[in-house]
Amino acid sequence: MANRFCGRCGFALQETDTERDDPICPQCGRLSEEKVDSFSEQDPAGHDPSRIQNRSAEHCTLEFTGTPREYFRIWIVNTFLTIVTIGIYAAWAKVRTRQYFYAHTRLAGQPFHFLGQPMAILKGNLIIGTGLIIYLVLKGFDPVYASAVLTVFYLILPYLLYKSLRFNTRYSAFRNIRFRFLGTIGESYLTYLFFPVLIPFTLGIIMPYWEFRRKRYLFNNLAFGATRAVFKGMPGFFYRTFITIGLVPAAVLFLLAIGAAILIPFIARLSPASQAVPQWTIMFLPIAFSVIPLLILTIIQQFLYVRLMNYCWNETRLEGIRFRSTLEVRPLIWIRLTSILAVLFSAGLLIPWAKIRRFRYIVEHLTIISEDGLDSFAAAEESDVGALGDTATDFFDIGFGL
Repeated sequence: MANRFCGRCGFALQETDTERDDPICPQCGRLSEEKVDSFSEQDPAGHDPSRIQNRSAEHCTLEFTGTPREYFRIWIVNTFLTIVTIGIYAAWAKVRTRQYFYAHTRLAGQPFHFLGQPMAILKGNLIIGTGLIIYLVLKGFDPVYASAVLTVFYLILPYLLYKSLRFNTRYSAFRNIRFRFLGTIGESYLTYLFFPVLIPFTLGIIMPYWEFRRKRYLFNNLAFGATRAVFKGMPGFFYRTFITIGLVPAAVLFLLAIGAAILIPFIARLSPASQAVPQWTIMFLPIAFSVIPLLILTIIQQFLYVRLMNYCWNETRLEGIRFRSTLEVRPLIWIRLTSILAVLFSAGLLIPWAKIRRFRYIVEHLTIISEDGLDSFAAAEESDVGALGDTATDFFDIGFGL
């Protein structure tokens, strides 16, 4: 007997499922109004029967419900109290900010939660602040000692990054199940200490592979409860992406050369006798040489971010869950450039608006595709971790590209 398909969901029915007088689809569990007539021998949606099962997966797009006005009130208070307390309130400011962004990020109607405590972050701030003071004192006393402090910091940096990833995931939760980071200190030293040392010896050829190892270290060691993620990305994509990025400055330089070849004779014709350069040219050139590098840097940054984030999320699996990131380069470039201008012309008061705007775009372009539902995950216990690593990475502005 030929395969028959449900008229509602398109599920491929077995012969035993259609022998009854009132066949119920085992996929959608509903009795069709047309009963047997609703089960045809062809997929009513025109899909390949081998792909019918994929259509039953639940697609959940992340949603961000925060607003610039709400976050502005939090941000302005955080900024004021951090300045008044000479940075002591920064720990509470960080917790309040993360709690706001987590609580307003929703998946299937459920919010995320940040569970970190300010006192743990404050201890990390004090340790890092003490280290900075020691460095500044030694730098004024003897640069050799200051260089020794920087060397020590570089040697412990992989450990701080490892601790930061553990802290950020350990105190992040969804549906009362915490996230975890399962990477090791040894892998962190291999990723953040060994491969960077090889960059000058390989004339930079290893940089795409280093970026691949960094992303693999992050995505392949994430876990939700007792379920570990698997990253299936390959280095070849990173090499192709970096080669493409290298073509952008070359193309810009080529266009600038053409523009100069057109502009210089035009300027010369404007004042052939005195050979003086027009005033508008004197004003225009400094602006051009300031804006053009900013545009190039923004294009490269956003292109790299979009390509790698889309690829890494799309190549990550979490048991019955797949991810689909649909970021685009042009919207992110527009968001970045207009945000820079808005922050500059508002003397920094539009920083909350810029942050909310970018965060919402990134979050709402990530879809979670669940085949087994989000209720099948179990929690896993893990001991508490300190906030020193998280504080260090924020203090020295070391990011992971997320």
